Amino acid sequence: MRIPPEGVSIGDHLSQEEIEEAFDTGFGYQISGINPRRDERDRRFILVFANEDGPYGDSVKQGRFEYIGEGLTGDQSKSSPGNSSLIDAISSSIPVHFFYKGDGRPRWEYQGLVDVLRYEFEERDGRQVIVFTMEHRSELPASPEPTSEEVTAERTALMEAVESEPQLLDDEVKYTQVRRRARDSAFAELVKEAYDSTCAVCGSSREAPNGSPEVEAAHIYPKQNRGRDDVRNGLALCRLHHWAFDAGWIAFSDDHDVLVRHAPERDGYDEFKQLEGSSLNLPEDEELAPDSLFLEKQRKLSGFEDST
Repeated sequence: MRIPPEGVSIGDHLSQEEIEEAFDTGFGYQISGINPRRDERDRRFILVFANEDGPYGDSVKQGRFEYIGEGLTGDQSKSSPGNSSLIDAISSSIPVHFFYKGDGRPRWEYQGLVDVLRYEFEERDGRQVIVFTMEHRSELPASPEPTSEEVTAERTALMEAVESEPQLLDDEVKYTQVRRRARDSAFAELVKEAYDSTCAVCGSSREAPNGSPEVEAAHIYPKQNRGRDDVRNGLALCRLHHWAFDAGWIAFSDDHDVLVRHAPERDGYDEFKQLEGSSLNLPEDEELAPDSLFLEKQRKLSGFEDST
């Protein structure tokens, strides 16, 4: 697939379902970082995803940027499926389609085709990781930023919604791009504030040198499934436990206890198993705590209740 599918343009914001339909592929419960694929004519192509709030902290910007290879524990390997496919793309014509999601935003921005220029191993956090240097081929359209007044208005609307019975799905409202971004920012701000910028699972409250918190605002019932922008559908999670939640390692009971998927054959199980039965760190304002509606539906969506 050497050009974007029909109807997909650079700068478009797409849900997981829309990406799966456009590229005629599936990802399972959640999208992962590097996805080697083949089209109907058995030609190779790669879909690459980067999260601003993901586990790697990829520095993605227009032009040339770095992307960390796959492998969350131990030293990364050149032979893993995703890493080997990107290495092959350096010296071949394998198309690499790149998607990016900003902090707290529900949809993936399609940034078009990128070239993989080179890779090298670097030691980061005590392990060897593969750092790919990539470069965008096309310019992206300017993306308007919401004003502080617009974000404040969305914050007010979201807090007022807490006074009503929770609803699982977001309204079928067509937001402008600016209002959508204002609402995303307001949701992320309110969730982090509710949890005092502390991970609900492990209680960590790490900060960057500039003072920005590590924790991220996660939707419990996923935004890509029209999960509502409701603080009661949100959790503040550190990067590790945000990834573990999205990947299906952990879920949460209606009583706010941590559940761990039984997969002892997988790396990481022993670490996550230690969380089993521990209680979430909840907001001081009990009205902002996760609602059982979202917790139950998320467990059902991820198949968690059938596999614990």
